[in-house]
Amino acid sequence: MHRLSFKDTYKAILDDLPNKNKTLKQFIVSYFYSPGFRVLLNHRLGKYFFTRRNFLIRQIGNRFKYKLIAKRSCDISYNSTIGKNLRIPHPIGIVIGDGVIIRDNVMVFQQVTFGSHGKKSKQMAYPVIEDGVTIYAGAKIIGGITIGGNSIIGANAVVTQNIPGNSVAGGIPAKIIKINE
Repeated sequence: MHRLSFKDTYKAILDDLPNKNKTLKQFIVSYFYSPGFRVLLNHRLGKYFFTRRNFLIRQIGNRFKYKLIAKRSCDISYNSTIGKNLRIPHPIGIVIGDGVIIRDNVMVFQQVTFGSHGKKSKQMAYPVIEDGVTIYAGAKIIGGITIGGNSIIGANAVVTQNIPGNSVAGGIPAKIIKINE
């Protein structure tokens, strides 16, 4: 994992603010009234501290992660890559594994899991979520797959195969229900 600069962390936090209005007032309002923003703020600050070389500073990053798990039941790996403008309206029980890549303008609802296939005989592979995807409550995105841009994953879907862009998928296992032109 490469070290993050404070400037990059600060920019990512500003990109997480819900409105285009990036003021101190908006930051304070978001901090107190947007649990999704607080989760992302906690994650980004924790990741910043965790990527430092100093052992004690890294422990601050671990403390941020512990608080995220204890308070919100969210486990977001510092090895994951999260783009800008991720929206988490109900940030309870979200799990984002080690190698997960989430691009920009993605919305994720509660109890969603992004993880590897868990097979010991195979190399771990994690999903890539492209721009503009919406993933509804309880969905599980498993393995080295790609969810195409502007797709929708239905509630409680278990996705184990690639989903093309501009499509709607749902079910267990997930099947493509509709492709939007």
